Amino acid sequence: MKLFSAILFCIIFSSPAFALTPQEAAQRLQDSYDKTRDMKADFTQVSEVKAMNMTREGSGKLLIKKPGMLRYSYSKPEKQELIVRGDELVMYTPEVNQVITKRMERAVMDRTPSTFLAGLGRIADSFNPRFPKSGEKDAKGRVQLELVPKGDGMGVEMVLVTLDPDSFNIVGFTFTETSGNVNAISLFNIKINAGIKDSAFGFKIPKGATIIAQ
Repeated sequence: MKLFSAILFCIIFSSPAFALTPQEAAQRLQDSYDKTRDMKADFTQVSEVKAMNMTREGSGKLLIKKPGMLRYSYSKPEKQELIVRGDELVMYTPEVNQVITKRMERAVMDRTPSTFLAGLGRIADSFNPRFPKSGEKDAKGRVQLELVPKGDGMGVEMVLVTLDPDSFNIVGFTFTETSGNVNAISLFNIKINAGIKDSAFGFKIPKGATIIAQ
C-alpha cells in the first residue's frame, strides 16, 4: 500500500513534460523582453574561429538599456569597450588606443552577435523559432530555443538562446555563423530593471587615439 501511494504521489505531483511549442516559448521570451527596461550582468564568452581552428575566451560586464543602448566592458583577455547607442557602434581598445566607429542599420543589429540584445525587436518578425534536436531543456533544466533568421541572415545561421525556465529571461546565447564560427555568451549575476542611467553608455575619445570610421 505504501509503495502504491508513493507511485501515485509521483504521478500526481511530478513536473509535467515541457508542453510549450517553439512559437509559444518565443512569445514568452518576447513578453519577458518587453518588460525589461534595463539589465546588467557579468558575462563570459567563448569564441571559436573555424578557419583558424582557434578558441578564445573572454569575460567582463554587460549593460543594456532600452531603447537601443548596450555596453560590453571586457576585462579579459584584454580590456576593450564595445558600445551601442542607437545605430552607432563604438569599439575601443586601450592597449593600442584605437577607436572604431560604425553606423549600423536596424536589420543588421537584429542579427549581429555583439548587438543582439540591444537590437532585438519582435522575434517573430526576424526569426523562425524551433527547439534544438538535443531537447527543449539543457542539463540544468533551462529552456533552449533556436532562432533561425528569416530572409538574409547577415551571415548568421542560427541563434541559440538559453532561458530561465521561470522568468524566460535570457541567461545565455550562442551565435553560429554561416562560416562555422561560433560565439557563446553566458550571463551571471543578472539584475533586471536596476535603473541604469544613460550616462553609463557615454564615451569620450581618449587623447591621441587612432580613429577608424567604417
